[in-house]
Amino acid sequence: MTIKINLQQNSDIFDSEKTPCQTIQVFKNVKISCKRDDLNHPIIQGNKLRKLKYNIIYALQNNIGHFATFGGAYSNHIVAAAQAAKIANINIIGFIRGEELQSTPEKWSHCLHQAHGTGMKLVFLSRQEYRLKQKSDVVKQHLSRYKNFMVIPEGGSNALALLGVAEIIDELAKQIEPPTHIITACGTGGTCAGLIDGVYKQGWNTKIIGIPVLKGAEFLVNDIENLSQNHSQVSWQLYFDYHAGGYAKLEDKYVSFGQQFSKKTKIPLEKIYNVKSFFATYDLIEKGLIPAGSEVVILHTGGLQGGIV
Repeated sequence: MTIKINLQQNSDIFDSEKTPCQTIQVFKNVKISCKRDDLNHPIIQGNKLRKLKYNIIYALQNNIGHFATFGGAYSNHIVAAAQAAKIANINIIGFIRGEELQSTPEKWSHCLHQAHGTGMKLVFLSRQEYRLKQKSDVVKQHLSRYKNFMVIPEGGSNALALLGVAEIIDELAKQIEPPTHIITACGTGGTCAGLIDGVYKQGWNTKIIGIPVLKGAEFLVNDIENLSQNHSQVSWQLYFDYHAGGYAKLEDKYVSFGQQFSKKTKIPLEKIYNVKSFFATYDLIEKGLIPAGSEVVILHTGGLQGGIV
């Protein structure tokens, strides 16, 4: 996509109070803080709001009447995209993995009911068709009905999304001194790539650490390099050992950590992403991979509507 966008026009469509950067504690002589993006919106929450903001602005400025996007039955992105489209008065189709759900709405997840209730048209795909995304004949057939549509990828990760995520660093620059590390959970890599771009723009000597929540997510290295034009100019690394069994899976130690952490700090952690990135932060410090004397900011990416630990 060639980005032609007026960053000022419509820029207030998702404006909210800037989220705080909250100091948590000093652990093993490492200062840990949390960028509370779980507080930026009740539904289009966390990194979802950041990713969707400039996609919506682009659509409004280019008279796009329809969105299409992809996600699983428990996708917070699907819920957020449905709500964002409603706010912008844009029609939206959600292509959902799992054709068996077409005839069994009683088995729909809360996410699917919420997205459908917000006005999203749900189209259920077989897993084979879903893997093909826009190359699927079923998807092509549906999209052929619309003259002016825009596809937002699964997870919302595209060049426009990175513009919104990079604004996290702009906010942090007004709140704190540059930290040594910023840590985020990773699904599709868009948030990590946007943080890389933001750090590059600010000229910070800050390392971005990504914690993939998928098992076998080594492909994210290439995906992030393809998304971020500045990946070679910023220090960043992914740690692949904190998936806890795979997407939407958790080991007991993660559950125990999340419950104790939330009780102590009053910061809720959801089950898919943040409990893994927060757990990983403390483990990396414990192992010395984040050395004493560091200052770490963990990005809370929201998603609390999916359930907390």
